[in-house]
Amino acid sequence: MTPYFEDLEITPYHEPELYRIMWNPKTEWVKYFNFTACKVDRRILTKDKFYKWLYNKHPFKAGILKMESRNMYNWHRDSVRGVCINTLIQTPNTSFTFFRETPDINHSLIELRYYPGARFLLNNQKDHMVLNYDGDRYVLTIEFEEDKNNLSYLDLLREIKEEYYD
Repeated sequence: MTPYFEDLEITPYHEPELYRIMWNPKTEWVKYFNFTACKVDRRILTKDKFYKWLYNKHPFKAGILKMESRNMYNWHRDSVRGVCINTLIQTPNTSFTFFRETPDINHSLIELRYYPGARFLLNNQKDHMVLNYDGDRYVLTIEFEEDKNNLSYLDLLREIKEEYYD
């Protein structure tokens, strides 16, 4: 376990409906915290055993974040979210997600190595950034109704391990 992120090691999530949403010319994409995003109806996700369990414990909204090719989302901590679950949607792209321990100009990097379908719990209150080199990057993200003051990374990780994995 790291204080930055955790691969939940749950069956990878592949939902064909996400591709239909992403490629539909009628999908409404909006600016959302420096990303382009579209909403995903939670009923699509709650067909999945894990997301159904999670929604019953901690209601959430879901969306697809699109990051255009050759873009960077610089070092930051989320203003509202204390924790989220992200799943990389398989598309041809080269992107990297990093965390850091210190805000020094020269510092080491902790890389989150996404693989498509994997569900990663992220600590949004640690400095992180995204680099997207080649191709548009799409990530399914879960945003909880509880904010950073009410739901933390460590609390949710502990709850998943104690209640869901058993």
